[in-house]
Amino acid sequence: MVELLDVSKAENIYSSLIRHTINGKKLNLRFGIVKSDYARLKRILEFRPFENTGFAPYRYFFALSYGPASENDQIALTSIRVEQLDRNKQYEFELSKKYISNILWFDKMTDKTEIEQLIEK
Repeated sequence: MVELLDVSKAENIYSSLIRHTINGKKLNLRFGIVKSDYARLKRILEFRPFENTGFAPYRYFFALSYGPASENDQIALTSIRVEQLDRNKQYEFELSKKYISNILWFDKMTDKTEIEQLIEK
């Protein structure tokens, strides 16, 4: 599964950092996103649904399922698997269809050649 690691803003440029495994190699990939997805992704990364679990880190994975969100045809609901220690549960969040299509594209990758420039060292 594609993991959401971070989202950032630098000099009005918004980007998302994900981790994806291609041919057994874990790759951190950074790519540009629209401003509205920056806020939506921040909400996901700040979501802490499990109580009384101490300071263990949360992890967020795209479950690769999506559906219509509202009357806005640019937005869709996507499932995010939230994990902390041995707890996990899927929740739905709104993201742009453009961002979701990028995640689906990354998930189908079998060769990193096309995305070399996105790999963060």
